[in-house]
Amino acid sequence: MTRIGHIPRVLCVVGALALLACARQPGPMRPVVLIVVDTLRADRLGAWGYTERPTSPHLDAWLSRARVYEHGFSTSPWTLPSMASLYTGRWTVNHGAGRLEQHPDAPTATPLRPELPTLAERFQAAGYATGAIVTNTFLAPVFGVARGFSDYDFEAAGVTRSRRADEVVRRAFVWIDLHADRPFLLFVHFFDPHMAYDAPPPFRGRFSKGLGKTLSEPVVDVGRLRAEAGSLPDADRRLVAAAYDEEVAFVDSQLGVLLDGLEQRGVLRNALVVLTADHGEELFDHGGFEHGHALWQEILHVPLAIWGPGVRAGRETSAVSLVDITPTLLDAAGLEPLPGCDGISLWPNLSLGDPLPPRPLYAGYVLYGVERKAVIGWPEKLVWTPALDLWKRFDLASDPGEQRAGAVDASPTSQGLQRTALAHWKQAVDDHQAGVRLDGDLRAKLEGLGYVE
Repeated sequence: MTRIGHIPRVLCVVGALALLACARQPGPMRPVVLIVVDTLRADRLGAWGYTERPTSPHLDAWLSRARVYEHGFSTSPWTLPSMASLYTGRWTVNHGAGRLEQHPDAPTATPLRPELPTLAERFQAAGYATGAIVTNTFLAPVFGVARGFSDYDFEAAGVTRSRRADEVVRRAFVWIDLHADRPFLLFVHFFDPHMAYDAPPPFRGRFSKGLGKTLSEPVVDVGRLRAEAGSLPDADRRLVAAAYDEEVAFVDSQLGVLLDGLEQRGVLRNALVVLTADHGEELFDHGGFEHGHALWQEILHVPLAIWGPGVRAGRETSAVSLVDITPTLLDAAGLEPLPGCDGISLWPNLSLGDPLPPRPLYAGYVLYGVERKAVIGWPEKLVWTPALDLWKRFDLASDPGEQRAGAVDASPTSQGLQRTALAHWKQAVDDHQAGVRLDGDLRAKLEGLGYVE
């Protein structure tokens, strides 16, 4: 009787140990394709409610099979700090990349802190092939963002560029075909919606024909547009916005080619695919132009969608951030999270439907102009100008276009969000690391884009 009575307990213990051992096993070594479209506003895509022009028919069709995060946020209004956040899962104040300083001999920009592990390094250490196809000057290897990529196909980009989205897709297929016999992480970066707005035929003129007063396509004079944003004729503003939409439509067509090609190659049977952007673009929404200078929704609100086996298709209304991508991909692959990561894994939400916890999301590190910082506790958003100690409050649910700024009120929600944000910013890591000199071809490219003097 005693022995028989003990059998269930023994089996329970053995079963529990077996389950624990299984839980510690690495997940499937599936391919991972991370797609980032530079300067892509979420609200210029049909899946995020854009109806004025058909900018994204191919992507919209594919998004019906994805998990779509309606409220995705960048961590910065420009590329280097936002991509450093994506690679490390850390807020801008904790990774250090992107402090731009103007010096008489040459401007400098701080790189990613060298001791911080990255997404690509973790996948590389697990035996994955790691590759990147990148067209953005601020993603040059000198900034530390190439760490962990065995193949880093980089091209600096200026106002005039040689590598469009169709060439990026071609190179992506070549790389995938060379590494089809092993699990891989491939980062595919499209630059096209970034200035200059010069979509190729048949997209150029598709939306802008007949628009414009003093401007015509291609739209290349970023300096003038910034300087004259407040006085530019409405006809020219409409042309610029239409030319941007043409770039989005061109990239959409190439995203369709890329995703169709992944399916035809059988990659999508096992792969996890992520689509997002580093930041958006202001198209005179608040009187300004381009990005890097402000923290409006048109600059911070980015698309985020994920496809793959085990992913529940549908829409998610909880606010998420670029810092969540690295922990999500590592969790899905069964790999250890990066130490000190600020983001959370979305995988339980993606695969099981677990609700996401409410939490503050942060953005900062403007490229030029007065420093601003933002904290989002959806649907509330606070924007702080430290030099003036000026706070503005927005309700993104009732005022998504941020047309009605208010003061931080006395409600516990607003006061708590403000205190949390101030504590976060005061804990910023200040490692005094030296900036990378922006000279030679690097400086020439960035001067053409109006980023350095």
